[in-house]
Amino acid sequence: MRILIADDHDLVLDAVRSLLEHELPDADISVARNGDDLRTSLAAQDPEFDLALIDLRMPGITGVQDIKDLIAEFPEQRFAILSGVAGQMEIAALMESGARGFIPKTMPGDGLVAAVRLILAGQVFTPTQSESDSGADGAALTPREREVLFCLQRGESNKQIARVLDIQETTVKLHLRSLALKLEARNRTEVVVKAIQSGLIA
Repeated sequence: MRILIADDHDLVLDAVRSLLEHELPDADISVARNGDDLRTSLAAQDPEFDLALIDLRMPGITGVQDIKDLIAEFPEQRFAILSGVAGQMEIAALMESGARGFIPKTMPGDGLVAAVRLILAGQVFTPTQSESDSGADGAALTPREREVLFCLQRGESNKQIARVLDIQETTVKLHLRSLALKLEARNRTEVVVKAIQSGLIA
């Protein structure tokens, strides 16, 4: 099984890849960080990837029309969209153009894996209204993620956060990956900035 993940946020790429490698151990995961890399990977793959899981917006992919063009360019490829922000009209347009699924980045890890499995099995996945509209709000974060976020805001290192919360440093890193995925952040500084912009912290 071959899966391609395309996203310009390294932390998101890392989080999704780690999750899928853990839950789908037979999967061969490739990554792309922009539209050009994505097209190069798709063109070089024969036969097609079992699934191309791509961000709706990144360098070289600016929205629905670019996704439509990509699907038309690679009609045999199975595509699913992984994005943090999209309205119902955008989701409908993507599905009508041939996408096999739309997976919100705010979806819990087990839900994301279930959606991927469903699409790999030949089904189509679309989120509920509440899932697609939830965005980066307080309900999307677990209590532990909130605690890690507050520690980040104070400028604490992973080691300091682990000591304060009495958890392993590797667990801190997993929470950071989850926060980056949900907030579409590239690094820990951007996690804090986007959390402030979203009203999660003051």
